[in-house]
Amino acid sequence: MNARVSAREAVSLTSMLALLLSAGAAFSEEPASQSHPTMSKQQREKMATIHEQMAACLRSDKPVAECHKEAMKSCEEAMGKDGCSMMHEHMHDHKM
Repeated sequence: MNARVSAREAVSLTSMLALLLSAGAAFSEEPASQSHPTMSKQQREKMATIHEQMAACLRSDKPVAECHKEAMKSCEEAMGKDGCSMMHEHMHDHKM
């Protein structure tokens, strides 16, 4: 299995992470909806940690699929399956 990430994949993943991180700020100003539930300060801190771990994984030589799997596992452990649905849907919108 090839553990290298192409430049195109790296740019796509970097863009996805930037979008996820900036989305939190944008959505914090909007009223809660079914697709974007309100998160407590503690939940936001957990999500930030998960995204930092994902970024570190992407910088490593691990396959992108493994980084995704680790991020989803961490999210589900911290937030429960329902708390990670947006992250799951967004990551699958960007086919790797």
